[in-house]
Amino acid sequence: MSTARRLVSHRPGHMELERHDIPDEPPPGGILVKADVTLISPGTEVANYLGRTAQRTLTSTEPYHPGYSFAGVVEAVGEGVDAFRPGDRICGPLPHASWAVEDRPERLARMTTIPEGVTSRQAAMTQLACIALNAVRPAAIQLGDRVAVVGAGLVGLLAARFARLDGAHRLAVVELLAPRREAARTTGADLVADPADPGTDQRLHAFAPGGFDVVVEATGAPSAFVPALELAARGGRVVLLGSTRGRVENFDPYSALHLKGLHVIGAHVSTAPKNATVHDRWTEAANRRVILELIRDGVLEVDSLITDVVPPDQGGEAFRALAEEPAGHLGVVIDWSA
Repeated sequence: MSTARRLVSHRPGHMELERHDIPDEPPPGGILVKADVTLISPGTEVANYLGRTAQRTLTSTEPYHPGYSFAGVVEAVGEGVDAFRPGDRICGPLPHASWAVEDRPERLARMTTIPEGVTSRQAAMTQLACIALNAVRPAAIQLGDRVAVVGAGLVGLLAARFARLDGAHRLAVVELLAPRREAARTTGADLVADPADPGTDQRLHAFAPGGFDVVVEATGAPSAFVPALELAARGGRVVLLGSTRGRVENFDPYSALHLKGLHVIGAHVSTAPKNATVHDRWTEAANRRVILELIRDGVLEVDSLITDVVPPDQGGEAFRALAEEPAGHLGVVIDWSA
């Protein structure tokens, strides 16, 4: 046995670094991986850290080990593993830890090798990029569509990039926080708007008369749901990307949905197909491979989304900062080589 480091939350609102034992060799069907970097998910992971999800509430007592955006190097493979070899650089859903062992087939199937020309920091971004792409694909954006993205956090900014690549003709990003509005301008958005500005509704109406063909709601705030529906044109598609938690107040399905004939699409990492079919080949791993190629080829820019790189012993402070000071941070990377 060897000793590794990992992040753990023993109670909501608290995160620390702990040491734990890890085997020197992986089990049959498993891999042993050394981390380069991991990326904090500012949505799901921070919500779990705060105890604000169904999986982890304020009264939860079980330790929470966060992390699913990992990039590192395979050190050893167990018997029966053909997909990876020692020395492979890989990325995928592994925890915030200096070393990881994974032998679950469903997790291994979600991981991919990192091509030359892609850094580990860029590769760690692919998990959230897969989530964003998994929302943009079912929106079926066509060349010329008018698209609005509500919320310019990491997944919203990535969704805006994919919407532009998919053919969005007029792209708007709506965001409350000023630093994130500035970041939204790097997506190639034609309009960036502040929902608190009294003139925003008029600007959006003039920008897309009759409404937007596609609206991606990426804040996860229940209060943003109805305004997102109001932005959509008749027959439009509204994608719920932000993992909305909580009840939506003042929601009238008849006037908000039925009369406009809207299509509401729930997007989550779990809605990607587990296995490719002739009708849908875009599994998480397939999406990740395309994303890595787009990054390598300079088509998808993600470096500007990384605002902080911290050593593991500052992981707890990084979670606190994302929870309490969201305006100052986007992509927070933990460098396990530090």
